[in-house]
Amino acid sequence: MKQMTFLLPLLALGSIAEASDIRGGLGNFDALNHTGGPVYGIEIELDDTNSKDVVSTYPGNHYGYGKIREDLSDPAHPKTFVRYEKDGAFTNPYPIGSTLYCYDLSKNVGCEHFGVHFAYSATTPYSAVKYNWLVKDGSGKLVVGPALQLNTPVFDYTPPTTDFPAQVVATMPAPVVPQSVVKEFGEPSWVKVIKTKTHNARVLALGALISDDHDHDGLADWTNGEPDEVESEWYLLQSHNGVSNAKSELRGGSDSMGNNAEEVVTRRYEFYAYGGPAASIDGEKGEAMCDAVGTDNLHGDGVVEVTDANGGSHEFDCSTAEVVGAYQGSQMTEFLAISPFAMVDALQNGNVNEVFPERPTISGGNTPYVVNVSAGALPNGLTLAQDTGLLSGLPSKVGIFNFTVSANDADNTSASKAFTVKVTGPGDTDRDNDIDMNDLNAIKAKYGKVVAANDPADLNGDLRVNIIDYRKAASLCTLPQCAVVNPAP
Repeated sequence: MKQMTFLLPLLALGSIAEASDIRGGLGNFDALNHTGGPVYGIEIELDDTNSKDVVSTYPGNHYGYGKIREDLSDPAHPKTFVRYEKDGAFTNPYPIGSTLYCYDLSKNVGCEHFGVHFAYSATTPYSAVKYNWLVKDGSGKLVVGPALQLNTPVFDYTPPTTDFPAQVVATMPAPVVPQSVVKEFGEPSWVKVIKTKTHNARVLALGALISDDHDHDGLADWTNGEPDEVESEWYLLQSHNGVSNAKSELRGGSDSMGNNAEEVVTRRYEFYAYGGPAASIDGEKGEAMCDAVGTDNLHGDGVVEVTDANGGSHEFDCSTAEVVGAYQGSQMTEFLAISPFAMVDALQNGNVNEVFPERPTISGGNTPYVVNVSAGALPNGLTLAQDTGLLSGLPSKVGIFNFTVSANDADNTSASKAFTVKVTGPGDTDRDNDIDMNDLNAIKAKYGKVVAANDPADLNGDLRVNIIDYRKAASLCTLPQCAVVNPAP
């Protein structure tokens, strides 16, 4: 089966030999922290999506690679979460008007860059995508916080025929932002769409979908070396519970991908808050009525009639209000119909007795695959599917596991890569992925103490540390006689 890629960096799998309706999802995006305080990561929720569809994540931020988990509590509607967090890492609030540093990790001024490589068959990959900052509650616990006014496009792909080249159309849904009072219309925001005028067959790496010009060709890297143009200057997006989709999505123009679907399509979506006052918003339905921007790219344009909460109406002059609010971030996307066969960049780490969701080790090319572990050993409790390259299971032992995965696709294209997966768990008190005398001494020092749930010194889970926990940890030591592991394996 020929595989297709939506490198938003999402990868789409489908046959180029037959017409299909390919829809995409996430991409590489810049996100500005407008919460007013520090945030400690981000969580992305993909509804009606399985973990195996998320190929990899992007580490070019203060949190490293994102970690994938899957919620199958409702088998008919699975959810997959991509969570970026790291002990000690945080993002400062963005000072309005200051210089953006989204890719320079030596600075921390309110902008982060995240990305996800996503694979799916020729069906809609998700029903909704939600972005939320991670914040700390009053007890210091990390919790899901404010939503971001960002979203990701879906792509409708038409394979080439003898008479027409391959075509793709991108549609951007309105951002999903929870409201304290639910009305017919959701939170309004502006989107500006920039696309390349021409396309080429060069596939961009995930890390190249950025706003900066790192290759010094005078163009932002996301353009793939092609000239760009504004497709939509300002478009007001607003989710809508009714039948009309006039503001609930923005459908772009059709992009040709070449006679053999060999060309790569890239786009950039810039998001801005709606800055109009309450007097410009329908009091009953919540619809933002100032839906045009003046020539100054700040104030509204025209006079509109607005209904208030009591059913009355009044005129509002949009030109008197700054309807374009603060810049929220941008989404850089890449779509290609034929994905090259390759190994994934990295695999996430695991925890003992915590489900390790299906994680791809390979992507692209033509299926079926032939996959095997050619060197080293997988973490205890994990297995590698030889026909799909999916790694999954329930880790059962703390450790650092080094192994090499080798694979061939149906065209006999081969690839190989060495991976490292670290597993921590109960008994590993210093989180160095081993259990040794240092951990036993730390457990002994806590004898008689009441601890929080999931404390690594509490191996039997009774929230109290005693000799039973010590003995259990001693039975799990990495080396004989619980010798100190130095250096770590």
